[in-house]
Amino acid sequence: ILVIISVLLFVLIYTKSGYIGEHLSPMLGGIMGFIKYIIPIGTFLIAIYMTHNEKEYMYAKLIQYVVFLVCIATMLSVFQFSSGNLNAGKEFGTVMKSAYELGTSDIGGGVIGSAVAMPLINLLGTTGAVILVIGVAIVLFVFMFGVRPAEMISNFLDALDERKELK
Repeated sequence: ILVIISVLLFVLIYTKSGYIGEHLSPMLGGIMGFIKYIIPIGTFLIAIYMTHNEKEYMYAKLIQYVVFLVCIATMLSVFQFSSGNLNAGKEFGTVMKSAYELGTSDIGGGVIGSAVAMPLINLLGTTGAVILVIGVAIVLFVFMFGVRPAEMISNFLDALDERKELK
């Protein structure tokens, strides 16, 4: 079922075909911005991943995937705030309306990204928000895919040592 849904979402979002596609694509863009293009791909990968792993474990991965997408949408919205397309000093509703309009044009992170980015920018500033969002996204990436950064760095340093010995 998820494979069928992912293929259908792919067709509807990328080609904007039919009545549903013409209305779904801009609406998803307004809600989550450019991230709408990642949803069919992620849904397809999750469907494949579900066939090989336990369901309970999959729910944790699904939550991590959703939070990771929110981090990306937030990062896109932070860029819109820093470029002046959105103003964090305005009223929340006004900013969300502007974010929705930008998102329908595939600009920024839509309403979801802006709803997270606006308080972060007000609390931490633009640089602090960028650091926090990138940090959370990296941590989620590590947990989602089982990447071991310390092991990767160790292997890289070992390879450098081997090259020095060969020289």
